[in-house]
Amino acid sequence: MSSPECYVYVSTRSCEDPVRTIVLCVPDASVRSVEDVQAFASASGWIDEAEFDRAVLLAPVVAGGWASAQGEPARDCFFAQRRMLQAPSHVSLPGRDGGLWAWEPLICLVGYEEGAAQVGATLVAHPSFAASAVLVDGAPQDLSRGEEPSDHWLVPKPSEAYHALNREVPVAAWLMGSATEDAAFVAYLEQAGGPSWRIRRSPELSGTAPALARLAMREFMTRVLRWKNAPDGTLAWHVNRQDFYLGERFEHASVEVGGLCYHYATHLPQGMTGEDVRGLPLVLSIHGRGEPAWLYAEKNGWEDLADETQAFVVVTPSSPRNIWMTGRDDDVLERIIDQVVATYGCDRSRVYLTGFSNGAAYTCQQATERPWLFAAASPWNCPPDEAIISSGLGKYIYAPDAADKGYQMPFWVCAGACDDKGVPDRSCDLPIVRALARRDDLTEQVWDGENHYVDAQGYAQGDRLTTQVLVDGAGVPRAGITQVRDMPHGAIADEARAAWEFMKRFRRPEGARMVEEVNA
Repeated sequence: MSSPECYVYVSTRSCEDPVRTIVLCVPDASVRSVEDVQAFASASGWIDEAEFDRAVLLAPVVAGGWASAQGEPARDCFFAQRRMLQAPSHVSLPGRDGGLWAWEPLICLVGYEEGAAQVGATLVAHPSFAASAVLVDGAPQDLSRGEEPSDHWLVPKPSEAYHALNREVPVAAWLMGSATEDAAFVAYLEQAGGPSWRIRRSPELSGTAPALARLAMREFMTRVLRWKNAPDGTLAWHVNRQDFYLGERFEHASVEVGGLCYHYATHLPQGMTGEDVRGLPLVLSIHGRGEPAWLYAEKNGWEDLADETQAFVVVTPSSPRNIWMTGRDDDVLERIIDQVVATYGCDRSRVYLTGFSNGAAYTCQQATERPWLFAAASPWNCPPDEAIISSGLGKYIYAPDAADKGYQMPFWVCAGACDDKGVPDRSCDLPIVRALARRDDLTEQVWDGENHYVDAQGYAQGDRLTTQVLVDGAGVPRAGITQVRDMPHGAIADEARAAWEFMKRFRRPEGARMVEEVNA
C-alpha cells in the first residue's frame, strides 16, 4: 500500500525525550488538502498544543473526503511517519542521528465531526493502539469490530493464557459535544470496565475553539499513558512533566560529576516527612535509555509500594541525554547516595539498586564494580551484552572480575517473556548470580502464582511471574531469575513487590564484603 498523505508538524522543542504523537482527524470539509488540514490544525489550536508538549502532530489528508478513505488513516499515518520524524534542533537520543522516538505509550487520537467518527472506529478496531482519544461532535456508527480478537500489537504473539476481544480492552476517551449523545457508543466504551477517569463526557464542550484543544491536551492527554506491559498495554493516570517538577509527590535535587549535572527526584512515602524517613532504606530506581525521569517515575511501581509499606525512600536519577554510560557515570550514584543520606538520614547499610533496560545494564555494572555501595540489586529487562557494547554504553554487563572481588551481592533479575529488546530468558545469568551469592549450600526452587505470588501477599498479577530461586540451607533466598509471561519491554508493579520482598532481607555493614540478614 502506498504511503498515506499526511500533514506533519514537529515541535521545535522536541529532543531526546520520547515524543507524544497526536493523530488529528479533521472534519470532512477540511480533510481534502494539506493546506486545508494545516489550516484546521492551526485554527483549532492543535499546532500550539503540539508545540507546548514538545509533541508531533500527524493529520491524514483524504483528497476525496472521508467517505473515500482507504485503509485505516489514523494508524496508517502513524506507521508511515514514526521512523521518519526528525528533531528540528537535531538534538535527539544518542544513536538516533536526529531521529525522534515516537513511543507507543504516548499515542493520542483527536477527531472532529466526521474525523471523530474515524477516531471512534479506530478505538473499536484497535483499542490497544492509543493511550487516549478525544472525540468532538462525532462518533462511529459501526461497532461490529468490537467482537473481533484484539490484535494486541504490543505483543503480537501472546501466550495461550492471554486472549481478549476488542470490546474487552479498555480505552481512555473524552467525548465532547454531540459525541456524548451516541448512547450505543458510550455504552460500548464503558463495558470494558476500568477506572472511572477513563471515560469522560462533556456535552457542553463543542466546536473548534483553541480553548478546547488546550483543555483536552493539558487536563487529559498529557496525563494518560498506555504502559507497554502486556499484549494490550495498561492504561494509567500519570504525572505529566509539569506535575513531576512542580507537584508535591517528588522532591528535586542534583549533583555535579565530571562537569555534568545529574538531576534526581526523591519520593518519600505518602504522609511521611523528611524527619519521619530517617533510618529507612533507600531504593535507587534507574531509568532506561530514552526515558526521562518524569516518564519513568512510577512506571515500575516503586513509588506506590513505598506509599503502601511506608518502608523505604525511592530516588530516581536522571542521566544526561537520557542514557547511562559506564566511565562517564561511574561516580554518580555514590554522590547521590551521599547527598540523600545527608539530607534524609536514610540507612546507608540498606541501599538497593534497581533499573530497567539500559538502567538494568547500569545496575549490573555498578553493583559488580562498586558492590560496597549496595546491599542487593535487581536489574529488569536487560539488553543483550552485544547491544550494550556495540552502542558504546559499556564493555560488559557484569564486571568480568566481579566474583574475584570477594563481595557478596544478592541479585534478583527480571525479564519479559516477550521482550524484543532484552533477553527474554535470563537463566543464563544463574551461574553469575550464584557465584555472587557466595554460598556453598544453595539449592534451586521455583516460585510461581500458585505457590508464592498469591493474592494474599498483595500480588495482582502473580500468575504471570515464575522465578528460579536459589535458597540457602536455611531457606533464605539468595538470588533469583524471574520471567514475566506476556511481557514486552515493560514492567508491572508485581515485579517491584517481588524484588522488594527479596532485597529488604539484606544489609551491608560499613566496609563489609558480605551482607547480613536484617532479621538474623
